[in-house]
Amino acid sequence: MRTKLNILISALVMLADSSSLYAADDATGQGTLNKIDAASAIVNISHEAIPALKWPGMTMDFKVADKNLLKNLKAGQKVSFGLVKEPAAGYVISHIEPAKK
Repeated sequence: MRTKLNILISALVMLADSSSLYAADDATGQGTLNKIDAASAIVNISHEAIPALKWPGMTMDFKVADKNLLKNLKAGQKVSFGLVKEPAAGYVISHIEPAKK
């Protein structure tokens, strides 16, 4: 019984530590959405440093996992986003939304 309790406590601690990540995200970031290519599901973002990936702040293009995520976004908008690593595509945006003010 004690071992099961220890496992449960460890799992809860790990969950609390990752509360800022969506379930499947490898990392999260914030930045400014510079350009949206909805047809190709690609966005260009100037993002802040992403410590989980050891990336400095930079401007780069990202593929978006689902182009429906782009419906309510506009260039120039501040956004928060999650990244997952796909074997063929590298890091892909798994979710993106306007940054909370």
